[in-house]
Amino acid sequence: MSPVPKGQGFQFVTNETQVPQGVEQQDCYFFKAGEIAAANGMPNEPINLHRVQISQRDGSHHMNIFRVRTITGLDPANGTFQPNANGSGPCFNSANWADWPLLANTQQDGTIDWTYPEGVANVIQPDEWLMLQTHFVNASTQKTPQDYGRVWVNFWSIPKEEVKYELGTIFATKQSVRVCTKNPTPTFDGTCHINNKTPVQIIGANGHFHSRGKEFRIYAWDGSSLERPPESERFYTSETWDDPPMKRSPELDLTLPPGSGVWYTCSYEWLPPPVGCQALNEFDKKKYSTPDRLLDCCYTFGPQVDQNEHCNAFIYYYPKQDDVNCF
Repeated sequence: MSPVPKGQGFQFVTNETQVPQGVEQQDCYFFKAGEIAAANGMPNEPINLHRVQISQRDGSHHMNIFRVRTITGLDPANGTFQPNANGSGPCFNSANWADWPLLANTQQDGTIDWTYPEGVANVIQPDEWLMLQTHFVNASTQKTPQDYGRVWVNFWSIPKEEVKYELGTIFATKQSVRVCTKNPTPTFDGTCHINNKTPVQIIGANGHFHSRGKEFRIYAWDGSSLERPPESERFYTSETWDDPPMKRSPELDLTLPPGSGVWYTCSYEWLPPPVGCQALNEFDKKKYSTPDRLLDCCYTFGPQVDQNEHCNAFIYYYPKQDDVNCF
């Protein structure tokens, strides 16, 4: 992918990551946007991200970019490149970025190119740390055909005079998922209350789960109802776990009234685990302290594709709100 012309933004490119057969490689890259932007002729001012281009090698499970906030087990002071493999290490532990706002994401191989609506920008401070996380899988349920992965990201900026609305993002995870032999087709629901005083526009959405996932749905929600919204309120559907669609503007431009939010739903079907039931039970005991009598070859929330499950929702909207709560 060609780099951004000087003065219009910047490009970030990851290393070529070796992903041998049987390996899940998840790497975390830290960088200060202002430093890379300055090297490409940008002034020392906030970067008003208005367009993002992302290109990935085949085999990518996901690519997320977060804005670094509270430091726990994952710290840029420990290096700008922190590679981890097979579920072990701080780059695999989602608790380490629990309050880091999402900046951009994709789960699709190839290239995406998304320009936000006129006047909408995600404002990045020049001294702000960003973390780009790549996850390539070369295991039983997903392959990296060239045995290595790489990601290119172009950040395009607009002048501050053109910014009318700041983009907001939501990264929601339903961590109570359990897909077991005695409950093989469960469905789990989560909600995010935006607490908006004025209407907001939803302009991007995608969902993420692993190979037991059958259907991911996202609905407009009134912010108070305890029952799942009617199907007429559904605005996103995915039935493909390894290449889920991303809906984005101009196709997606949904108005949510004040006080509302989103409701998301993940449905699953249990499958025999490639790693065997013993591995699932051991993870369940270690991670969730599940007693032996309740072990049931359950896929539980965790990072590894062959033995864990996810139920993650990604939402992009404007104008940004400061009191979003997800449950």
